Amino acid sequence: MFANGIDSKRRVDSSTATAMSAILELDSVHGVASGATLRAEKPRMESIVPIPVPLPHIRSVNVWLLRGEPLTLIDTGPRDDEALDALEAGLRRIGLRIEDIELVLPTHHHLDHTGLAATIVARSGAMVVASDRVAAYGERYAERAAADRRFSLALMAHHGVPQHVIAGNEGFWEYIGRTSEAFPTDTRLSDGDRIQAGSRELRVIARPGHSTTDTLFVDDRDGIAFVGDHLLAGISSNTEIYPAAEPDGTRPRARVEYLQNLKRTADMPLVRLLTGHGEPVSAHAGLVRRRLAEHRRRCERIAASLDSGPASAYAIAGRLWSARTVAEQPLLVVWEVLGHLDLLLDAGVVRERITDDGTRYGAASFELSRPGKGPSSGTRAGRARSLCFPDAREPEPSGGGRPERAGRHSRHDPRR
Repeated sequence: MFANGIDSKRRVDSSTATAMSAILELDSVHGVASGATLRAEKPRMESIVPIPVPLPHIRSVNVWLLRGEPLTLIDTGPRDDEALDALEAGLRRIGLRIEDIELVLPTHHHLDHTGLAATIVARSGAMVVASDRVAAYGERYAERAAADRRFSLALMAHHGVPQHVIAGNEGFWEYIGRTSEAFPTDTRLSDGDRIQAGSRELRVIARPGHSTTDTLFVDDRDGIAFVGDHLLAGISSNTEIYPAAEPDGTRPRARVEYLQNLKRTADMPLVRLLTGHGEPVSAHAGLVRRRLAEHRRRCERIAASLDSGPASAYAIAGRLWSARTVAEQPLLVVWEVLGHLDLLLDAGVVRERITDDGTRYGAASFELSRPGKGPSSGTRAGRARSLCFPDAREPEPSGGGRPERAGRHSRHDPRR
């Protein structure tokens, strides 16, 4: 996750600016109409207890206790002694113990949301109920994390991260191994299912983007949703780039999917989002509009940074963040830049080139589309609208931004 990057002082040309606007279609986010009568009842809100547990670098992760039948935890915190102590202390303050928990609902598979699931189950006998994707990851956590690591090493090398930087960040993967653990799932959920938790009926909504497994649990009666890291009040969520279902799949276009799903969430009649980090969100449609505007500005900065010529995703990251940030968080900055480049590629603003450098996948770089050889500004806008509205159908323009790959790379190319 990152705050806003360094602003570029360069101006983008008018056709690029038009494409940027079309990419995000800011006016299409409506949200709940003013004067909506939906309200969360105070007594029912008091039955929801936030328990923040510590998390390095991000301060804390929110574990949500739902009083009632069955007694439920939404998310768990990471598997470490400090988090477990904080969870136990939070429960103790309201007269409860871990042994009293009856149901665990993870919003997604990340270690800070599932790390203590196995511990809680072992001590309480609680059931774990999770989406199909969370369950599949959870039952083979170490194996899936190892596959994610292999995929990510290839992804970083392909997009310009030097080998010494990659080697210097093994601590990231070691931390995941220390603070996560495989967990069983008793019942698997699909999009649209409903479940009883804390004397509430929660509707299950799949919202992948931040992670491949993001799930919302929505109380339609009160207009509240437990959203994990799908939308946070204080910071824009990053979007991981891992194969969606199995370790050897192709690279998903996570940022494109994430923005589509943010817009769907903005149009839901909700009065409060209970998030995985930080404060609840009470005006979610307005926050989504701000997040989309932030994406447009970052796309503009990335396009402006390419005025001087082609660059790798990692080199672009070096123009947006400090040398320390890109050295210490190479995978996260590559995810962030590639997500915005996917938007620019689909809009026809940039194109990608692969240079054979003797490695399996070659070296990727990005450049601005040349005038007269890329899609016209009108086509750019059309492509961008289809990006945000997946029901729209428009043929892929010839000579578009994405490179053709014939024969040299397998379908498991991490770039694709």
